[in-house]
Amino acid sequence: MLPRLFAALAEADAITLGHLHRVKIRHKADGSEVTVADRAAERLLRRHLRAAWPRDAVLGEEYGGNLARVGRCWLLDPIDGTASYVLGLPMFGTLVSLLIDGEPVFGCIHLSALKETTYAARGLGCWLTREGARPRRVRVAAPRALNAAQVGLTSVKESDLARRRGPWRLTDLARTVGRLRLVGDCVQYALLCRGALDAAIDPLMKPWDIGAIAPCVLEAGGSISDLNGETAQIVERSSFVAASSANLRRAICACVGKPRS
Repeated sequence: MLPRLFAALAEADAITLGHLHRVKIRHKADGSEVTVADRAAERLLRRHLRAAWPRDAVLGEEYGGNLARVGRCWLLDPIDGTASYVLGLPMFGTLVSLLIDGEPVFGCIHLSALKETTYAARGLGCWLTREGARPRRVRVAAPRALNAAQVGLTSVKESDLARRRGPWRLTDLARTVGRLRLVGDCVQYALLCRGALDAAIDPLMKPWDIGAIAPCVLEAGGSISDLNGETAQIVERSSFVAASSANLRRAICACVGKPRS
């Protein structure tokens, strides 16, 4: 599976990197940016998946589909971090994941501009590969208390810092953690998997985001849930937190939301 997938990602890179620094943006109904590169890359990835696994369901950010809760279902986000991409910044990636009966069993965080890929399959560990180098297994950092932890944050959506106040208390988190890093999007989870960050949170997420990240964090030895502490049906949650330990994750949930696990 990996050779086919990596070949498809290499072709998608030609699209995303080819448009970098000269891309034109449009805005979706929710106000988020979208580009011709997002759409062209997803079309290409869908063609590869159809050719290799024609019976599998596919759900993608740009062209939709159904989240199949029975059988095999691929999730695609061709450019996670479009806000960085349109600024010409390298902090974006392509997310690909495979669900079986609604549970993520494979995830890939492909950072094309940084020339590295973090990927994991259930029971097989989390791996990092860089251009020209052999894959190496990676693990999260040793556990830390919240007041000593470095925590990544993507945005202030759905929080007390947003223009329209939401339920998540990011103000409390910013005042409590050791250091809050505004890394953003899938890049922060790749950093978490190799121990460079202790935790990462997103107050607003979609299935195609969570599906790729969840296996990587879990196989690297980390802990995941939504910001209320819920862990069941994780890809269908609307928020997300990942940490190097369950204790740290629960502390973040207690600070930001309403922990339940």
